[in-house]
Amino acid sequence: MGNCQKVLCLFLTLGCLVSCSDEEKVVFANPTQIEAYFPLSDFLEENIEKLGAAEVHKEIRFNDETESVKFVLDSLTWRQELDFFFQADINKAALAASYETEETQGLLIHRLKPGEKGDIKRIEVKKQSGKVVEIIILSVVNNLFYKSTVEGKIAIEDESIDSYSLSGDQKVWFLPGTKLKVVAELI
Repeated sequence: MGNCQKVLCLFLTLGCLVSCSDEEKVVFANPTQIEAYFPLSDFLEENIEKLGAAEVHKEIRFNDETESVKFVLDSLTWRQELDFFFQADINKAALAASYETEETQGLLIHRLKPGEKGDIKRIEVKKQSGKVVEIIILSVVNNLFYKSTVEGKIAIEDESIDSYSLSGDQKVWFLPGTKLKVVAELI
C-alpha cells in the first residue's frame, strides 16, 4: 500500500470516528427545526398517541366519483394518514422569517409574507378556552406546468382529533383539471 493510500485510509478512519462521536452527543438534535410558529408536528404526534387504534369513516370524492370506506388506524398508520398536515409544519430554519403572525383572542394565523416563497400560504389555529379546536391549512403550488390548491382542516373535540378533511383541485398543463375532497370522521 502506497503512502497516499495509507494517508487516505487514516483520514477516512478519523472522519468516521469523529462523526460517530458527534452523533452520539446530539442524537435527537435537528438544526433545521425551529420553534417560531405553532408546533404542528408536535401537536399531531401528541394527538396520535391519545388516539391509539381508532376507527375512521372516510368519504373520498375524486371529480364525480365517490367512495366510502371504514378502517382502523393504529399509531403507526395515523402519521401516514395525516401526512399532508405533518408536511405543512412551517417550523423549519429556512422559513424562520417567511411568515407573519397575527394573534387575536381565540385565533392564531401564520400567513406567508408577500414576496416569500413557500407552498403553505396560511395556517389558522382556532382556540376555545385556550385549547385548540380547529386547524386550517392552505397550500398552493403554482408553476409553469402545474397548479394545485389544497385546504386541509382538522377538528378537535375534547382535546382529541374528531375529524379531518382535505379539499382541493389540481391542473397539469395539457390535462383536464381534477377535484378531490376527503372527509374523515372518527367513529
